[in-house]
Amino acid sequence: MFKDWRRTDKSFFNEFEKEMEQINELMNRMMESMEKEPQVYGFSMQVGPDGIPHIERFGNVVPVGKDRDVREPFTSSMIDEKNNEFNITAEMPGINREDIELNATENEVVIKANSAARKYYKFIPAASPIDPESASAKYNNGVLEVTLKLKGEKKPQGRNIKIE
Repeated sequence: MFKDWRRTDKSFFNEFEKEMEQINELMNRMMESMEKEPQVYGFSMQVGPDGIPHIERFGNVVPVGKDRDVREPFTSSMIDEKNNEFNITAEMPGINREDIELNATENEVVIKANSAARKYYKFIPAASPIDPESASAKYNNGVLEVTLKLKGEKKPQGRNIKIE
């Protein structure tokens, strides 16, 4: 009924070893097919001055069909109601100031950077209308800081309803 434990059946271990070799080969092929550059994906969550959490994603892992050599920089965007401003901070190491292109409309800000070593792209929608003419930007040690004035005061959406 029971096999003698001292007499091992090596066929089980041989099959297990073959399976592990196949998995190893599959993993090696997969790793070789990936780009040489590390794959980065993450998200940040910050609570703004208004008490509302803001979640943003960043990295160079992009949906299928997009340019794979373009990274999405880590960014933080907040509305400063006290100063009536829209503030954006983007981390783009390895880029020179001359390589950055910054465009803004009333509803969005687009950051592009293209150097020999790296490319970055980020589309940032504005939660409130902004004044592109008021834009100011600073770039120092791989960090871009953009400040835009809001157009008018931020008005609350909807209206209060009296409960009877």
